[in-house]
Amino acid sequence: MNAKQISTYVSDIIEDIKNNGDKAVFKYLKKFDSIDLSKKGYRVSQKVIDDAAKCVPKQLKNVIKSSYLNILAYHKYERSQIKKRWNYVKNGLKVGQFYTPVESVGIYVPGGRFPYPSTVIMTAVPAIVAGVKRIAMVTPLKNMNNAVLFSAKLCGIKEIYCIGGVMAVGALAYGTKTLKKVDMIAGPGNAYVNEAKRQVFGYVGIDSLAGPTEVAIIADRDVPADYVVADIMAQVEHDPLAKTYLLCESTEKISEIEKLLPKEALKQLRTELCSLSKAVDIVNNIAPEHLELLVKNYQILLKSVRNAGAVFVGYQTPTASGDYWAGPSHVLPTNGSAKFSSGLSVMTFLKRSAHIKMSKNNKKAYKTIADFAQSESMQYHKKSAEVRYLVPYPVFLHRM
Repeated sequence: MNAKQISTYVSDIIEDIKNNGDKAVFKYLKKFDSIDLSKKGYRVSQKVIDDAAKCVPKQLKNVIKSSYLNILAYHKYERSQIKKRWNYVKNGLKVGQFYTPVESVGIYVPGGRFPYPSTVIMTAVPAIVAGVKRIAMVTPLKNMNNAVLFSAKLCGIKEIYCIGGVMAVGALAYGTKTLKKVDMIAGPGNAYVNEAKRQVFGYVGIDSLAGPTEVAIIADRDVPADYVVADIMAQVEHDPLAKTYLLCESTEKISEIEKLLPKEALKQLRTELCSLSKAVDIVNNIAPEHLELLVKNYQILLKSVRNAGAVFVGYQTPTASGDYWAGPSHVLPTNGSAKFSSGLSVMTFLKRSAHIKMSKNNKKAYKTIADFAQSESMQYHKKSAEVRYLVPYPVFLHRM
């Protein structure tokens, strides 16, 4: 489907969910997943979650827990760096800001070619640390494996629904008898999920519109070729639409790397011979989701990076470290959106409000407000200021 066809297709499903709720959800579960849940329902019971968690091998549990603890520690530290409230006082005026968490969030965990227990943690933990009270997780039925459910249990998520795609976004946005609507939807998805998030934005909040994964690699002449090959292949295995960029200062190194790559991977790779400083300029224009600085003197280049979702520094830091373990969420801006947006974090789930307190003795300020309102012919704006500083307040104004 082209973009216009996808938009129409998505709109029809969302409208159906909006008007018919669970009846529409069951219809699409049968159509897309070939399963009839009209009697059983599509909410995953706590028993199913608990039983699935018990079936996860001990070694895998330890791996997931290690990742969870790193990600939790990172976001707790991030939260500690965000002032809950600040203000300043000047000339009788007290102004400032305070942060409050979004109250309810739906996290979308994609099914795709593989199940992603890592995305459960990477999406849920920032919301938990931010203080979100209610988290509802949706994921396609085929993605509902033991590791995914164990990861959800580890995060304390009890509200899980085995629905995905457009119907999941529609149900989260407008609510059904089974799934109460949320205030915000977060998490990556395919083109249909992205379009659905785009269409419901405004009625609910969304984190971003994440496209196919991408990595840009700046490599010097000394980097081991097999490091670069492995990192390119790591992106390619996500999706046939994944993008990879190699910017290198050495013709010989580019040739060595290309010879080690399968032909199919080369179709998803763009290479460019250039100086390292020029490579940074190119990367800032691409604004990639992932940027690897596989160079010895990375400190110099890092200072010039302006547009990237996450930067992986030095020979020993593959993108996979951010995908699974390091701490920052792997839900990152794609398709050039790193020029104006950031990856998922505690800040994603916090709302910023301003607070203002004026003193009754600040007559000069009230007069300024009244005069500005008069310049825009906003008479009651003017009155709302004058009533506070004109003593006695003119009686005729009460009759306006």
